[in-house]
Amino acid sequence: MRFGIYAVVCALALFISTLAAGQQPKSIESSGNGRAGQSDWPVYGRDLAGSFYNPHEKKITPATVSRLRPKWVFETGGDVSSMPIVVGGVVYFGSWDGKEYAVDAETGKKIWEFDCEVSSRSGAAYADGVLYFGDIAGRLYALDAKTGAMKWKVKIDPHKETVATSSPIYHNGRVYIGISSHEEGAILKNRNYECCTFRGGVAAFDARTGQQVWRYYTIPETPAPQGKDKAGKTILGPAGGAVWSTVSVHPAQNRVYVSTGNQYTGPASKYPNAIIALDMATGKVVWANQATPGDIWTFDCRNNPDCKDLDVDFGAVPVTFKGPGGKRLVGAGQKSGWFYALDVKDGSLAWKTQVGKGGKLGGVEFGNATDGERVYAGVSDFPRQGNITALDGATGKILWQTPAPDKGANFGPVTVTGTGDNRLVFAGTNKNFIRAYDARDGKILWEFDTGGAVGGGASIVDGVVYVGSGYQFLGVGRPNNKLYAFSIDGK
Repeated sequence: MRFGIYAVVCALALFISTLAAGQQPKSIESSGNGRAGQSDWPVYGRDLAGSFYNPHEKKITPATVSRLRPKWVFETGGDVSSMPIVVGGVVYFGSWDGKEYAVDAETGKKIWEFDCEVSSRSGAAYADGVLYFGDIAGRLYALDAKTGAMKWKVKIDPHKETVATSSPIYHNGRVYIGISSHEEGAILKNRNYECCTFRGGVAAFDARTGQQVWRYYTIPETPAPQGKDKAGKTILGPAGGAVWSTVSVHPAQNRVYVSTGNQYTGPASKYPNAIIALDMATGKVVWANQATPGDIWTFDCRNNPDCKDLDVDFGAVPVTFKGPGGKRLVGAGQKSGWFYALDVKDGSLAWKTQVGKGGKLGGVEFGNATDGERVYAGVSDFPRQGNITALDGATGKILWQTPAPDKGANFGPVTVTGTGDNRLVFAGTNKNFIRAYDARDGKILWEFDTGGAVGGGASIVDGVVYVGSGYQFLGVGRPNNKLYAFSIDGK
């Protein structure tokens, strides 16, 4: 979670996704991810559309999932909250020890490691022998996937507080990535900090050179002085609208869908806390739907007369699925506890459903997925009990809802596998468990205590579940330093 989701931190001692509608994906190759195979998991969310869905998984089913056992465990020097990707028998993932790793998927033996010196917490993207990933210093890297040798690196935005919590998405020679920041919490480091000047958004980079192709700003205006706050400091704005979620890319419609975060300072703008459609070629806005206007918040909220003290931004990937009458919808879960579904043509609201209580660390943080017909939401509601919810894509009706039995928060990505009655939903909690749910009714069929908070989500390829353990940022969970591979009977 990016810096701004920990609004509750001060009070809690620094506590703290191409599926076209109704269609099965043709193959990973057809999604523009180079030579990755059909059963691979080459990007965060598995495909360009960020579905987090692998319909090709046949080995792990409701009948066999209870037999999952550790196949191997790989240890790093820090927490593992990066969602692993798997291509050609190699697992790639980042760690809070500041390193990106390549590990043999069969044996768990290290192939190489790359030291970027700061945490790599988001997922990577593979294309044509190159690995792309971002780090917490706001840099985007391109590495030779075989050797780990760096090809290039760029800062995704010049602002000093820029961070990359968004995972890069590759398509047709370009890399798309959301841009976020830590400026919300700058007051914690400098009491005299005059906030704010960061503007969130999305950038497209040339995959071969790292040169920026276009940059979209969620705040169109350049921040300027807006008067004084209650402490006498100058307020600069408008600012904020960070994109700490990962974008979804839809080449057939020439669209990039984006979900955005709260605003830091006013005047109020129309793009924060919104789901937005961008033109893929230019980055220009096609349409935008703002769920919560005027959500102005930072850690210095009490001194800003415009602060609404909500911080209920979007952090989940906008996913596409089948709506009523075959209409295509795009939607995402919000920290408010509501899931919003919009018409892809114009962004108009099709339906919205409350899946959690919501709050600064509540509602949906990173976790939504779709199998093209249903939507699955992982609800955090931290520090209260979270849940996994299944929604009918056409109506938004709740089909089932399973509270976390460990009373934990389901704050990470959610993964779906299989087809028909063999569909499974995988999700983890901050109480260390990874679980498998029957997609028909939400019944828990398997669980495992990983020893640390599960924040990165599970990637599932050829009968193996790969998931990281350890997430203690803002005190949301317990530390650990492991990447697990689970298979049937551990074989």
